[in-house]
Amino acid sequence: MTSTICIFLALAVISPALGQPWTGSPWIPAPNVQQEWMPWNWMDRFQENVANSRLNGSNINVLFYGDSIVEGWGWNTALWERSFGHLGAANYGIGGDGTQNVLWRIINGEVENISPRIIVIMIGTNNVGSFSEEDIARGISAIVDELRTRLPTTRILLLGILPRTNSATTAFVERINVIVSARENLNTVRFLNMRDSFYVNGQFIAQLFSSGDFLHLSAAGYLRWDETMHPLFNEMWNTP
Repeated sequence: MTSTICIFLALAVISPALGQPWTGSPWIPAPNVQQEWMPWNWMDRFQENVANSRLNGSNINVLFYGDSIVEGWGWNTALWERSFGHLGAANYGIGGDGTQNVLWRIINGEVENISPRIIVIMIGTNNVGSFSEEDIARGISAIVDELRTRLPTTRILLLGILPRTNSATTAFVERINVIVSARENLNTVRFLNMRDSFYVNGQFIAQLFSSGDFLHLSAAGYLRWDETMHPLFNEMWNTP
């Protein structure tokens, strides 16, 4: 069984939407080495993921990809093990990543020697504030395309970007989600927008988010994520 390589640095990472903007383009692969708010050991953690895929690839049946919100499952080990760990799951979420960084990691070795049944992706929130909806959606779509090329038998569960605290940013995020939802083909790629589980009657549900920044999730938030996603995840897992 694959152990999760997951060191949770979410609260130490400032979103580009709150700090200095990204350079480059969301769909052009780039390592996360240019921002002063990035995890100091980003390259080491990338190399650990590559090594994990190389050494334990046959045991990776489920792979989570994303930024610190995905990485945060590492603070919820009991829930992770109960829901995904026992299936042979690995977590390649790295705090501070944008779409371009995940794309770079995929291209540079993280998915070599693996053939998971399902890859779960949540990415893009760190690109908000620096790029247009269309450009961020293009970055997310580039990740899907790269994974489909490299892992043609793997099913992809693409999750929408979660809502933010203010209505304007949430509306921006929803426009991205609408665009990328078109990638669903009901077979190899499924899309799930979890907005309604975190945002009700025009208000985000505060207790589901970290009180430190209301961007990352609380323990209750990860439980809500699990409850919301698991029906579709199980359907994909049990489909021959």
